Amino acid sequence: MMENGRIILSIKPEYSSKIFTGEKKFEFRTQKPKNPFEIVYVYETNHTKKIVGFFTVKNVIQGSPEELWDKCKYGAGMTEADYFKYCGNKKIVYAFEIDKTHHYESAIDPYILCNNFRPAQSFKYIRENYVFTFLNENCEQELTK
Repeated sequence: MMENGRIILSIKPEYSSKIFTGEKKFEFRTQKPKNPFEIVYVYETNHTKKIVGFFTVKNVIQGSPEELWDKCKYGAGMTEADYFKYCGNKKIVYAFEIDKTHHYESAIDPYILCNNFRPAQSFKYIRENYVFTFLNENCEQELTK
């Protein structure tokens, strides 16, 4: 397990739901955070616009789009065409291997937490106390043991 850093990712609802049902085992990204992290909060985009849960990261895999597709396609939670469209002309991409997940019963409105909240374009680091006051600490601690 990596150091106890936290990031927030903007994820489309169709992929977010697959993360929490277990169909999507990898979250693909064209950039990787420089600082270590182990918890990813899911900001669901489009109509939801809320933090709907989080997952822990088992491993970060990097490689060419072709290499990662070969390794991760059975847990991709997306079509091959959508995957390669997302990768574009990147030479290196990343797959965050999803370990444990927790979907909130009630999604959290980040605009209430922080009135100048801006959704992450790629990812955003978040401070521990930013979410702890609004989230179930016991659940998060349970997942990171």
